[in-house]
Amino acid sequence: MAAAQHNEGYELNLSEYWQIIVRRRWIIIFCALSMGFFSGFLTWAKQPPAIYTSSSAIKIESSVNVADLLLRGGSRQSYSDVKTQLAMIESYAVMERVAQRMNLIPPELSSEEIRANPDYMDEVLSIKDSISVYQDQVSGIITISATSTRPLFARDLAQAVADEFKEFNVQDKNRRIFEAKKFIQQQLIIVRKRLKKAEEQIRDYRNKHNLSFSSADPELMARIISDLEQEYRQATAHLGDLKFAIKPLKQRINNGDWDYQAVTIAGSVSNYFDQLNKRLVDMALKRTELMTNYTDDHPQIKELREQAHDILSSMVDELIKQIELTQRRISDIQKSIEKTKHRFQGVPEQALELQRMQRTVRINEELFDLLEKKYQEVLIKEAEKVQAVSLVRPAMIPVFRINPVNPVQSGLAGMILGLVLGLIVSLILEAMDSSVGTIEEVESFLDTSVVGFVPQLDHDEAIELFSGVKELKTSGHHLERQIRLISHFSPPSTISEAYRSLRTNLLFSQTGGHKVILVTSSTVKEGKSTIAANLAVVLAQQGGRILLIDADMRKPMQHHTFGLKRDPGLSECLLGQYHWQDVVKRFSDVMLGDMGIDQALLTPGLDQLEILTCGIVNANPPDLLAAPMMDTILKEVREEYDMVIIDMPPLLHTTDATILASKVDGVLLVYHIGSVVRGALKRVKTNIEAVGGHVLGIILNGVRGELSPDYATYKMNRYYAYAYGNDEQIRGNIFEQWIAKMKRRSLRLWQAVKTRFDKE
Repeated sequence: MAAAQHNEGYELNLSEYWQIIVRRRWIIIFCALSMGFFSGFLTWAKQPPAIYTSSSAIKIESSVNVADLLLRGGSRQSYSDVKTQLAMIESYAVMERVAQRMNLIPPELSSEEIRANPDYMDEVLSIKDSISVYQDQVSGIITISATSTRPLFARDLAQAVADEFKEFNVQDKNRRIFEAKKFIQQQLIIVRKRLKKAEEQIRDYRNKHNLSFSSADPELMARIISDLEQEYRQATAHLGDLKFAIKPLKQRINNGDWDYQAVTIAGSVSNYFDQLNKRLVDMALKRTELMTNYTDDHPQIKELREQAHDILSSMVDELIKQIELTQRRISDIQKSIEKTKHRFQGVPEQALELQRMQRTVRINEELFDLLEKKYQEVLIKEAEKVQAVSLVRPAMIPVFRINPVNPVQSGLAGMILGLVLGLIVSLILEAMDSSVGTIEEVESFLDTSVVGFVPQLDHDEAIELFSGVKELKTSGHHLERQIRLISHFSPPSTISEAYRSLRTNLLFSQTGGHKVILVTSSTVKEGKSTIAANLAVVLAQQGGRILLIDADMRKPMQHHTFGLKRDPGLSECLLGQYHWQDVVKRFSDVMLGDMGIDQALLTPGLDQLEILTCGIVNANPPDLLAAPMMDTILKEVREEYDMVIIDMPPLLHTTDATILASKVDGVLLVYHIGSVVRGALKRVKTNIEAVGGHVLGIILNGVRGELSPDYATYKMNRYYAYAYGNDEQIRGNIFEQWIAKMKRRSLRLWQAVKTRFDKE
């Protein structure tokens, strides 16, 4: 049933997710507990200082006059005014007063001295950062909140801001009254001195010139001349006002459009002009009423516009007329002044000087009386003292902190986050896990058996394995050959035993009819050439006559493995240039090759193995393999040898193996753990079966204890890690082996880090 499920395609379902969770349960539990513990502990250990907040509430009453209300359209307080008040509460000026009130800054210092001291400035800015102000949109109440780590300080700060802003607002609202009072007091002193000095000058002047005669005529003369001069100044000023008003009025007429404004002129022009101005105002009101129902193009609106234009023209004419009358009047006044001066030429000069001095005294008396009156008015306004800010709610001592810390809640949240993190880590580890799972899972998924698995042999482990044998090398291409032919160079090793297990499983799984076996893989670098070579060696070591054919004409490796010449070989035989028996490499060729006699004779059985190398690589290997000559060769070698092992290219990249899959007795599929996804492995098996081939089984290569549960369960990664031996010896060397492995890993890590830094 499991096989039927996997045949539908490898897709994770809920049961497989649950299996992952069960398999990685300790990771999930560890992540949850560690995250929960550290979240709760860090929340408790790193909790911030307790912060308290206290607030006071104030209400700002708007005090405006009727003119302000008309300008604001009836609204007592606009939105911009509210924002201004909120900004003023948080302003530097108020914060400076609050700092002095709370004795954070000496109260006797001036604002300039505070700003010149960085420490005092820090105190003011710190208070400003602790204050927040907002307004309730419904009631309009302004709330002042103060935040501090000390409850009493927060209460005092909120109350101090409210009180200081109240005083600041009073001073700001009555600033003009205070300034006017100060100015009037200064002017009273100056005018009083001036009046006293003028009176003393009259007294001294009379005594000096003995002016005891009647001063009726000189005084009358001086009064007449003074009145005429005053009248002349008024007429001149009125003339200037008329000329100043007529110019913009003409511009309004020339613009051709009525701007609906009345004409304002300092002083009175004439009754007729006032009537015209009143008519203009009435027409403006009437036009406002009509504009609610009509547009500018309505006849009544046009008629009003024409009437207004006529009225403006009449007003210009009236102004011109008044200018002419005023000019004539000025001329008459000038003539009257000259006649009066001429009439009183006989008056003594002392009397005229006395009259001028008396006029100065009179002017100072009038100015002094005016200042006295204004001073009394200022005193009355000062007594009223407009207070627009009132305290609604005083600040209270806060009891609860605004930043409570809950380690239990943080721990629970951390555990939930740890569960999620553990699940994610488990899924990532499962996705990164290069193992194929258990052998049963592989067999169920591919619907075939696993005939063997070959442990992973690292480079450092190979050096340690071969270091105890004199005939073997631990570096260079010799080491690579020894790793590839480990079943020949190190028969007692665990990996050699794995190849012998593969041989046993292969022989016992067949009934004697599987003589020609094809070895291939899904992709490159899965070790199919190495497995083919070692399988041929262990079969030869058993005494059978074995032929190893290197049919991988794309990347041939067998001639390198056994130290032989590549050509002539299979390709020349397929082209008809040689007979295959003439080019087969035998044991003598191996001894005379790169391997040498000593290494060739290191293990018995290699003399039973013969090798047919690939020859010269042809440009079109599939055509050569599909030639009739290949069928002839397979037929002949089947009769000649006990077993034939054919090394073929990977199936995902070439079609070479599929050409011979139906011509051989069986196919061994090599799968290096982590090389390809399971779907690709399934596709390769399906392709072999589609062309009529028979998959004998799967060979797992590169198996490690931490990657394959079966490998670890069977304990093949422990006592038989390198070679056979008695239990006491091996167990005694476990600690030394572990230390040596740690040293090698540390050295590799250091070299990798050093290489990376050198590149950077």
